[in-house]
Amino acid sequence: MAHERDHFQIGEFAELVGLSIPQLRRYDRLQLLAPAGRTPSGYRYYSSGQTGAGRVIALLRSMDMPLADIRRVLGGISEGERQKLFADHRARLEARLNEVRSLLDAVDQLTMKGDSTKSVPTFASTGLTSWLHHMPHLPVSDVDASVAYYEEALGFRLAWQTTDRKLSALASGPIEMLLLVPWDSDGPPPPQSAYVYVEDPDALCAEYQEAGATITDAVASRPYGMRDFVVSDPDSHRFTLGKGEDSLRDAADYYGLDRGEIAPNPEWLRDRGAGG
Repeated sequence: MAHERDHFQIGEFAELVGLSIPQLRRYDRLQLLAPAGRTPSGYRYYSSGQTGAGRVIALLRSMDMPLADIRRVLGGISEGERQKLFADHRARLEARLNEVRSLLDAVDQLTMKGDSTKSVPTFASTGLTSWLHHMPHLPVSDVDASVAYYEEALGFRLAWQTTDRKLSALASGPIEMLLLVPWDSDGPPPPQSAYVYVEDPDALCAEYQEAGATITDAVASRPYGMRDFVVSDPDSHRFTLGKGEDSLRDAADYYGLDRGEIAPNPEWLRDRGAGG
């Protein structure tokens, strides 16, 4: 009978369970899946007994399940708790699906026969916009270092890369995409910024901190009705991640407005702040 191996190098284990090496490094930092040990030279290795947990993580991450929920599954929960956890996750996916359907409807309206496209906005710059729906381009001074940071600290994955390495696509979930382009001008690349809406900014901030991300502004409730935090990358590009608090929704209900009409950072407030 063939002798079964007890230990695997990180690359072998990654291929065996369906995860990437950056993911395994990240999950080690997050204490989600620690290696069985390290070699005298410091390299991680994993045991055959860890393949089950690794495959569960790979499966649940392929469903875009939050790491906090995956941690609960691995820790052992009752059948009732498991059913509720998956039902809650399905509801989150349904909400995202409805958002995508709304976007598709908007695209269909713009492409209807005889419909004018003069009102479609065009963007003179390929820089990062305020909304991640526009597949932002980030100029970076070191592509390899930036890819490693986004994978290991922020949980992105490298979706594809051109052979000349002039374009690297990082994915977060099945839809969102971030493009990294080499910066070849003098001096550092101009810093970009974006606001990203997330389900649980507190849990995500804690996860990013544990994974080694650079948190430039800790999670807090803001005067403009959002609870968010700010993370930056090696080139000082900044992402603010958060969501509206109940006070915004209460205000919408009180004034009889649709909740989508409440702007967390209205233009008149920005103008007033600029003139302050």
